Amino acid sequence: MVSQSVSQGAVSGGSVAIASARAVGAAAAPAAVSGPRSMASAPQQLLARADALLSEAIAASSPQDLFLGAYVAALRGAGAMLAVSEGSRGARGRHTRNAWLRLAESAPELAPWAEYFSAYSATRAAVEAGAARSMSSEEADRFFGEVGRFLHDVEGRLGAAIQLDQRAS
Repeated sequence: MVSQSVSQGAVSGGSVAIASARAVGAAAAPAAVSGPRSMASAPQQLLARADALLSEAIAASSPQDLFLGAYVAALRGAGAMLAVSEGSRGARGRHTRNAWLRLAESAPELAPWAEYFSAYSATRAAVEAGAARSMSSEEADRFFGEVGRFLHDVEGRLGAAIQLDQRAS
């Protein structure tokens, strides 16, 4: 686990940079996707939004807010993978809307990540409900770092999936 991570990569149609500067107190650069937004595919847009949410979370005023921002960023990253792996069929005909269960089923190579984030679902619900669960800065920073690693993993897999799709066209 890493409390400080900097991951960079490229996604067709733009560059997505994921930076965790919170541990060193540096200001984070806003996420950017260059080029016309309409040119990006839905998975690319979801990944860009995940990156932006993670960057915004750095400015959180509390560990709980950092955690929530990072968790939502992870959900957007999962959405990007689901957009690729489930394609146009989406979740229709499925009995669950749980992104982590769907991710584990449709992208088995990401099942460990799905299990990791699923374990935090109750924490997310409790924090959103205002439950008095204390969360240390270290715990929130560690979670934030893991989300950065997850998004980097998704970015790599998404790039490969887009390249394969373009070759098939």
